[in-house]
Amino acid sequence: MIQILSWNIQNGEGVDGAISLERIADTIFNMSTPDVICLQEVSRNCKLKDGSQPDQLNQLAKIFVGYTPFFGPAYDVLRPGEAEREQFGNIILSKLPVLSNFNHILPQPVDSSFRHMPRQVNEVTVKTPFFPICVMTTHLEYGSQKQRYAQVKRILEIKDDIDQLSLNPATVQDPGPYAKLERSNRLILCGDFNFESNSSEYDLLTNHIQKQEALIDAWSHLNPNTEHAPTCGIFDKKQWPDGAHCRDFAFLSSNLKNNIDSINVNEETDASDHQPFVISISDN
Repeated sequence: MIQILSWNIQNGEGVDGAISLERIADTIFNMSTPDVICLQEVSRNCKLKDGSQPDQLNQLAKIFVGYTPFFGPAYDVLRPGEAEREQFGNIILSKLPVLSNFNHILPQPVDSSFRHMPRQVNEVTVKTPFFPICVMTTHLEYGSQKQRYAQVKRILEIKDDIDQLSLNPATVQDPGPYAKLERSNRLILCGDFNFESNSSEYDLLTNHIQKQEALIDAWSHLNPNTEHAPTCGIFDKKQWPDGAHCRDFAFLSSNLKNNIDSINVNEETDASDHQPFVISISDN
């Protein structure tokens, strides 16, 4: 069995306002010892609320000993007057061998009615004891439904590309960039999607045009007719005045349906404004 954890850590900022990546790590390891850790809202040289500008990629690499970090910046800029480049995005930390890694920038169609920022999805294919698995993590746009919908469409296009490449590999392969790249069509997509299960974005993911290509919501698959456990709004009432609800999900390709063992949400921690969850995959 392998375990994958997903958590929007809000740069390590807890509901108490303190920023602590060590507290994030302690919370994670009190839950389990995951094989793959997917974290959203990780920054490098961004000015945080406490005035610091830490390199959180470097900090996380030091904290999570035994894990290899794969950072996916949604942007990489040099701000006026700054000596260090600023990056913000998502990170995957893996104890398992990573066979390939890709960083996909997601669409940002014009929507001047909301504040918005660049978004991305990080993709790794990990070698497991039973078969390679593609793990993707993302953090979709908060303010603009138009952008979220376009970003979901792009993620599905990436998934379809992976599916087609696995079915139709290049017949001519040379060493180097033309050599075969391992990208498994057994896929887990997790993260902070900034939509709820009654949204058109959720419907697009779980009812893709080609039904066999639709993704499966792990929670709904294991807990049919049961409301999703809340993943934000439990403790932070200022950012989430509507209260506890779910906007963090794990979606799986249909060829992993029989391998989903469990999904557990930690509803007790206030180390971020979101709640972490762990999904377990077995070789059935």
